[in-house]
Amino acid sequence: MPKLKYGRFRKTRDGLWQVRYRRDGFDKQFTSKNLNTVKDAFREWVRSVNDEKKDALPKKTQIFFDFSERYFLQVKRANVEKQTYETQHRCAELHIYPKFGALPLRQITPMKCQELLNGILAEGKGRTAETVKFILGEIFRAAVGERIITSSPMQYVKIPRHIRENGKALSLDTVRAFVAAIDNSPYRKQFLVFLYTGIRRDEIHSLQIEGDFVSVICGKCRKGQKKRRRKIPIAPELRAVLPLSEEDLAVENDVLTGNFKKLCPAHHLNDLRHTFISRCQECGIAKTLVDVWTDHTDKKDMTAGVYTHFSEEYQLREMEKLKF
Repeated sequence: MPKLKYGRFRKTRDGLWQVRYRRDGFDKQFTSKNLNTVKDAFREWVRSVNDEKKDALPKKTQIFFDFSERYFLQVKRANVEKQTYETQHRCAELHIYPKFGALPLRQITPMKCQELLNGILAEGKGRTAETVKFILGEIFRAAVGERIITSSPMQYVKIPRHIRENGKALSLDTVRAFVAAIDNSPYRKQFLVFLYTGIRRDEIHSLQIEGDFVSVICGKCRKGQKKRRRKIPIAPELRAVLPLSEEDLAVENDVLTGNFKKLCPAHHLNDLRHTFISRCQECGIAKTLVDVWTDHTDKKDMTAGVYTHFSEEYQLREMEKLKF
């Protein structure tokens, strides 16, 4: 919608006053000998265009929950991986719908959005606040595109950037205590897979056994990209708990994360990945090979990423070095 502040006034060599508006798909110009006449004509044009746009908006009230669910189903689910879709939808259910679900879209103001995010930040959940801000931004942009609202309230909302902490590897003593503690855990197999392969949390659902190797679909593959698998040799200590049943592979990520946190309150489940990578190198396994196992190959490193192919025999010998 055109705004008065973007009009550009100038006086021509002929002594005429002129205002131009070249934004938002418009190319409009008003000219007169009298400056006030130009201003009045420009103001009237801006008012009339904005009135037309407001009249063109649907009159039916759109409830935030109804529109958001339609957005998730028709847009989000079709364009992101299943895990990403489920994570963001769950975030909306927990943090957005309780506040905004029953409200008409047009009643959600920038201040209401800011209050919601401030409340999440006050709980020390900076990462969650970033996710909520991202989801709201997408939903309101879609609502603008559908001409349900004229502008997104999120363009005026600010939150501090969340500084994410890097994971940290478990010490050897902590690893040994953890392995002893999971003897009676129903998720012992999954935890040992994470510890001895370094796979990402969501990659375990695609785990398969291929001879002396496990393989998983790389978690960094985006929707629409060709799925690729990577293989990790089976460590001798891991072989005893394989294979995993369909029930083992179907356990939800949040369940595994929560149960790990109960056993290791000072760590996150992803720290088992850090532990695997760190311990491999401490045991003398080549970093280039560990990068292949963990899908950390630098795209700029053509030698390692494209032209290096480790034999299975070599990989199995190297995995035998891994000890906790």
